[in-house]
Amino acid sequence: MASTLLSQLMPSFTLRETDHVSVAPGPDQAWPRARGLDVARIPFVRALFELRIVPERVAAFARGKPQPAVASVGIEAIEHTKGPGFRILGEEPGREVVAGAVGRFWKPHIEWADVEPAGFRDFSQPGWGRVAWSIRVDPRQAGGSWVTFEVRVGATDAVSFERFRPYWAVIGRFSRAIRRAGLHRLRRQIGAPAPAAMAGDDLLPAPRYLRTHEEVIEVPPERVWPWLVQMGCRRAGWYAIDRLDNGGVKSAQRIVPELQKLAEGDIIPATPRGEAGFAVLRLERERALVLGSPGLLPGGAPPGAKLSAGDSTWAFQLEPVGPDATWLGVRVRADYPPGLRSGLVRIGVGAAHEIMQAAQLRNLKRRAEAPAA
Repeated sequence: MASTLLSQLMPSFTLRETDHVSVAPGPDQAWPRARGLDVARIPFVRALFELRIVPERVAAFARGKPQPAVASVGIEAIEHTKGPGFRILGEEPGREVVAGAVGRFWKPHIEWADVEPAGFRDFSQPGWGRVAWSIRVDPRQAGGSWVTFEVRVGATDAVSFERFRPYWAVIGRFSRAIRRAGLHRLRRQIGAPAPAAMAGDDLLPAPRYLRTHEEVIEVPPERVWPWLVQMGCRRAGWYAIDRLDNGGVKSAQRIVPELQKLAEGDIIPATPRGEAGFAVLRLERERALVLGSPGLLPGGAPPGAKLSAGDSTWAFQLEPVGPDATWLGVRVRADYPPGLRSGLVRIGVGAAHEIMQAAQLRNLKRRAEAPAA
């Protein structure tokens, strides 16, 4: 699997932050807009930069000089900047561009090291911090593109990073907010993709209840899949709120080899006791796992396996986001007899599902991304 340009130019780092958005245009159309992103055009970002240059404006006013303006903030601005500071480190046209800098960022006035792009990767002189960031566009399996903004932070020695850490603890929050605002602005400008079909949608084509959650996990699909395969009560748990859905037994914190065999038609226990369970309705390795009512199996439900009145599906679908991340979509579809009682049950179950599904995705992400995993 190909690595990113950023991984080649800054393979070692201490902190990494990544944000992704999906957009409707394909890579050819999305790339020029992503590369040309100027976050200084976002109102709250512009206000922050206006505040930052207040001292310069006061000084200019006192000296009768022209007022400084807020500069553009993006790849094109960096290309036209001379001298030390952020520079373009490399570019793969149509896919990824990387900018970076070496500096003593923690000083009141940043002290920049004059490092040429070719020397950035191997720069190791003690006493400096290193920052690199990239904008990347990857094709999306369902059509359209993924746009990724990734930042990597490190230092040339441990003492320098300890100096860098408090600076990044403050500035990193603003950086994160600006990056996310920029990506969402881009998405509004060029369009969000239409909701994609997921595995298992055809099993309940006209559900009374439908809800989709999603999460991007910063590892490839082959590292997410084993956590899904081993789910279940009396198995590895559901990774949600164990006191509520796993009889108080803690969900597994590791991949359990003996739980990695799963096939269509298997019944996964849904409760700590009894025979009720979810049937494996569809299974496509490292791509899709659809659980649901045993009654939806071709041969019908095995004795005692039925969960409740009505039918439901619970689909987990994985899609690669570039070479080293995974979009995990989770969709619940349910059909049930009409009526006031069913409607009230739907409201209660729906509210519980929101809480439990959010917890499951959060915990799945943490487990899959953990170095030990």
